Amino acid sequence: MGNRKYVHLTFMIATVIFSWVFIQATGVIWSYFARPSRLMVNFVGIGLGIILVGSQWMNKEKFHRVGTIINELKRVTWPTKKETKTATYVVIITVFIASIIMFSFDWFWSWVTSKILTS
Repeated sequence: MGNRKYVHLTFMIATVIFSWVFIQATGVIWSYFARPSRLMVNFVGIGLGIILVGSQWMNKEKFHRVGTIINELKRVTWPTKKETKTATYVVIITVFIASIIMFSFDWFWSWVTSKILTS
């Protein structure tokens, strides 16, 4: 079976996500015209999600493309917890230093403009 179970799982998750989006959109759009029945809104949203994702699932090219993406993700070398922690610290320190520099520039230009405008 291999990656096929992950491909099917991906399409199932996409169906749930798109159905939720379509339920929300159908409820909003339908409420402009009449008071919608919640059951009918859910039925339309789920139906649209199944139709959209189902048509893509039946497309052999899209099915193969999702399988290729899953194969590529299996080859990714994910960082260890220590590497992730180190990278997070580097980002936090860099943002802190950049904010100090930006504050300094802002303070300097504020001081210069106040001197120019008050003289």
